[in-house]
Amino acid sequence: MTKSEIKKLDIKWSSKVKEDAKFRCEISGFTKGQCQLHSHHFIGRRYRSLRWWLPNGVCLSASSHTMSIWSAHENPEWFRKEMIDSRGQKWLNELKERSNKIYKGSYQKVNDYLDGKIKDYL
Repeated sequence: MTKSEIKKLDIKWSSKVKEDAKFRCEISGFTKGQCQLHSHHFIGRRYRSLRWWLPNGVCLSASSHTMSIWSAHENPEWFRKEMIDSRGQKWLNELKERSNKIYKGSYQKVNDYLDGKIKDYL
């Protein structure tokens, strides 16, 4: 995959994460009109099996992402607990299991997944 294809998928993934969260921060509840929204990878994007997988995305306000002591980057243990409380242990287990899988996707396959044409890109 080329760098430009990766960037296109990252942008599409980010938009889809926000859309799936109904443009609302999953921590503070603030909406698109109240703040700037960011898409955050719960488990780092270096894991290609998770990089564009939508359940690994979290929609956050700028403050909940990086700008306050109670944010995903400044207080990762607190954020981890908040997300597990919100999404459940089953969700976390699925992320962990998927992180161990080999990435087999292509640009087109990931793009089709993000467009809702297929259920997975692995």
